[in-house]
Amino acid sequence: SIGFEKKLPYSLKLEFEQELRLKDQLSTFNQTFSEISLSYKVFDGLKINIPYRYAIFEDKIKQRLSFSGLYKYSFKPISLKYRTRFQRTYEKDKTPEDLIRNKFTIDYNLGKKIEPYVSGELFHLYNTDSDQLDEYRVSFGFAVDLPRKKSIKIFYTYKKEDITKSSPDEINVFGLAYSFKI
Repeated sequence: SIGFEKKLPYSLKLEFEQELRLKDQLSTFNQTFSEISLSYKVFDGLKINIPYRYAIFEDKIKQRLSFSGLYKYSFKPISLKYRTRFQRTYEKDKTPEDLIRNKFTIDYNLGKKIEPYVSGELFHLYNTDSDQLDEYRVSFGFAVDLPRKKSIKIFYTYKKEDITKSSPDEINVFGLAYSFKI
């Protein structure tokens, strides 16, 4: 993925990300998406975020609108982050799918340049009989600050999707993200 962010007046921030996802050892197209996000820093440690995603798959197009809140607490060199998100996904000729996502992350700041992290995320179906668990993800990786307001992130994610099905999908993801601030 490649992304950028721009600080705006009144504690607002605009972010854009373009991502390409491949599968089968990078030999097959899985999806690409563009995501634009507007966030507001309520106070130090708490922000709200509204992202919109337009995703293109081989056989379908999905659009997703979300609303999330993120709280970060730091006690140097460790930071704890908790994010909760409500998301609604739209796909042509289908009922919108609603999810609640909860993510917890632990970052460790190794000096001013490298920050390893580990995170876990749970996906719950919203407005079902039991608001049941539908997916979970476990990730680890590290972010590296580069000169001139640039950074890269290298990560691994294990995810188990469609847990409600008799044979859920297990997916291993290796990722590389590049971003810059303007």
